[in-house]
Amino acid sequence: MKRTVSLPISFIVAILICHAPGTPRAFARTWPPAQRLELKQVALFKNGLGFFVAETMCPADRADFHVILPAVPAHGTFWISYPSDVDLVNAVARETEWGRSVEAMTIPELLAANVGRDVLLAIGDKEFTGTITHCAVSGATPTPRSYYPSAMPSPSGRPRPPIGTVMIQTEIGLVCANPNTVTSVVFVGDNVQRQFTEQTKKAEIQMHLRAAAPGRKVAVTFLAAGVTWAPSYMVDISDEKKARISAKAVIVNEACELGNVDVQLVTGFPHLQFSGIVSPMAMKQNLAQFLEALSRGQSGRGGPGIMDNVMTQRVTYGGMGGGMADAVMPAYGAAEAGTVAEDLFLYPAGNISLDRNEVAYVPLFTDSVPYEHVYQWDIPDYVTEQDRYDYGRVQSEGDDIEQEIWHSLRLTNTMSVPWTTAPGETVSGGNILGQDTLKYTPPGAETTLRITRAIGIKGDQAELETNRQRNAMVWRNQQYDRVTIKGELSLLNSLAKPVILEITKTLSGETKSVEPDAMEEKLAKGLRRINPTTKLTWTVDLAPGAEQKLSYTYEVYVR
Repeated sequence: MKRTVSLPISFIVAILICHAPGTPRAFARTWPPAQRLELKQVALFKNGLGFFVAETMCPADRADFHVILPAVPAHGTFWISYPSDVDLVNAVARETEWGRSVEAMTIPELLAANVGRDVLLAIGDKEFTGTITHCAVSGATPTPRSYYPSAMPSPSGRPRPPIGTVMIQTEIGLVCANPNTVTSVVFVGDNVQRQFTEQTKKAEIQMHLRAAAPGRKVAVTFLAAGVTWAPSYMVDISDEKKARISAKAVIVNEACELGNVDVQLVTGFPHLQFSGIVSPMAMKQNLAQFLEALSRGQSGRGGPGIMDNVMTQRVTYGGMGGGMADAVMPAYGAAEAGTVAEDLFLYPAGNISLDRNEVAYVPLFTDSVPYEHVYQWDIPDYVTEQDRYDYGRVQSEGDDIEQEIWHSLRLTNTMSVPWTTAPGETVSGGNILGQDTLKYTPPGAETTLRITRAIGIKGDQAELETNRQRNAMVWRNQQYDRVTIKGELSLLNSLAKPVILEITKTLSGETKSVEPDAMEEKLAKGLRRINPTTKLTWTVDLAPGAEQKLSYTYEVYVR
């Protein structure tokens, strides 16, 4: 008959089996201390990626040495470079434990920080008095968020629950328990340690040279996620002729410690197909996970929209009262001379020291550029892609927001550096006027920045049917009427100053008359539809209190 032994669920008394002398054990290689891998430069993309350049000095007395990677490289971007008189045989990656001192935040971490101290532990309804002889805590700190979809710490993306063992030497024997079951602890004596050694895993690269290369340097370059820059602009129009434009960058670092690193900020549109796949050299996934990530790794494809421009333009290696204008508008100095690399531009941000999970504010430049005020009215097309005229629906659903007249700035980039796509804030006399997206503008080009709705400019518009020919055409087995439509626009400037008003009207069909004359463009849009697409543009000078009327007539086939 079998006997069942019941143990209290609050703890387990364990028999420790030690490795006896002479017993064969697995071969373990011991390495010298890691060579310092010094980050020299980081080029920041706006999509959360950075291109890292680091270097290390070859030791004088040995041909084998190793370095610790500071961040997780993306697949295909990890490279080792060296001069011609250095003969690298190979480099081997392995995972290694890395400890750092952090503040103990939990009971298990406090126990681990105070091994060797006398304690009184409460585990459930049991109490134990003794000395902590050992405490191993695993996973007590949340796993950092992964920027690579193929390298999540667990299927759910959540950190695994902490596990470990605490050993207490008592008068009756050695007690082993899960440190997470300890409900309270009393430390005997003073000077309780509050710093806990957190163990993390990092990738270690073991380099094997054919011969020692004293004094020679080896460079390591790679692309890694977890660091980005976010630009923004302030445009001061207190002066009537010149606008002062200031730029700054906010650098967000969640990748690794940056110690006096040369930082460059890149503009452009990246195509980084495998940036979302972790390099095998990072030792973050097994073979099956890597192959699975490769099979679906098509990141970096597609064209960017406006918000994509704000978030992904890239960089590459090689409430205020009057009198506050001066305090509001920064004077950062002239723009540094950047570097052009094919379709990219690199803003030099200088040397920066930034710890992990820190954010830096970096002034870039302040300069004066010419500008003019412009008022814009954009009137949409009322013919749908299904060739139905739907002016009434557009009005009833409130889509007339596109017909609002906007007060904007027409800025000319007379600087030597481009303006990247970013938020643009307009101020005057220390007061904020508005904010919109300032689009990418190369040197010598113009851009338009919206300020606010122009409530001092009134615009009314209507479209009237003047003629209809029933069943004028059969196209793709559908009956179409040919309808003549007349549009009328009324403008009133109630401001005490003259304004320049730009009006655009997009329409489907053939224009018959325009009064006054407008610039007419045939758009390559909807080429498979029965009606062509036309864009009319008027530029109107309106004096204070002036009114003006415009009209256009066009024929359109509608179902």
